[in-house]
Amino acid sequence: MERKIEIRNAKESDIDSILGMIARLKKLNEEFDTRMRVSPMMEENARNHLVDVMKHHEDYVFLVAEIAGKTGGFIKADIVHRIYYDPEKEGRISEFYVMPEFRRLGVGGMLLNRAKKILHSKGVGLIAVEFPSQNMIASNFYRKLGFVGLTSIFGKETDSQE
Repeated sequence: MERKIEIRNAKESDIDSILGMIARLKKLNEEFDTRMRVSPMMEENARNHLVDVMKHHEDYVFLVAEIAGKTGGFIKADIVHRIYYDPEKEGRISEFYVMPEFRRLGVGGMLLNRAKKILHSKGVGLIAVEFPSQNMIASNFYRKLGFVGLTSIFGKETDSQE
């Protein structure tokens, strides 16, 4: 049975479904690196952030994939100004998740392609993505799509004894 997949802007009525996917994504990130501990305030913080994203949509691209009346995936990209580089505008994909039952249907590619078109229409000349460096699944996925490493971010927890 073929499923109709609609890629559209996220709406406030999608937030609860998206929060569930964000929780799954962030808990997965925590598995890759324990320094990415999920905050007990994660859901409240995420809800507030998503509402803010919808109010300031000119600074973001925030899309969902609706499949058979269900929110099956989403992508959120922030528009970042790279004041020292050309192109000056970067679309940074900071959240991207497809529910397991909707994977291998092309949903991720559809979300990514629509986000790229919208970002381009907003003057974005570079698309980047952030994810835990230990996530080889994501790394391989993006490399297959032609993405290459741009920067590295290293972290270390502070220790009061140092």
